[in-house]
Amino acid sequence: MSTAKTYPLGESQRKTCELFKLLAGHEVYGLSPTEIAAGLGVNAPWVTRNLHALATTGFVELVPVATTRWRLGTAFVQIAATVTNTLMASKTDLADQMHNFAVRR
Repeated sequence: MSTAKTYPLGESQRKTCELFKLLAGHEVYGLSPTEIAAGLGVNAPWVTRNLHALATTGFVELVPVATTRWRLGTAFVQIAATVTNTLMASKTDLADQMHNFAVRR
């Protein structure tokens, strides 16, 4: 039996995480506040309040050509790019180590 302590997310934190997942894949055209509210099962004021607050952090942004649609912001994308680059570098390092340990005949 696991003895690890769990820390459940509050409802607002959980919905914010769901928002990020919902916006993923909509980087070009984004989603409207109505689509976001429906996708998350929340009311319009929640969407408006949270999108504008998150925009100040760079985690979401308005789509430039459609100023009422939202997408993941550059801060979020930069984190994803950093993770991808780190994993690719680790993969390359591991491949080099495997090559160095390969049995030579």
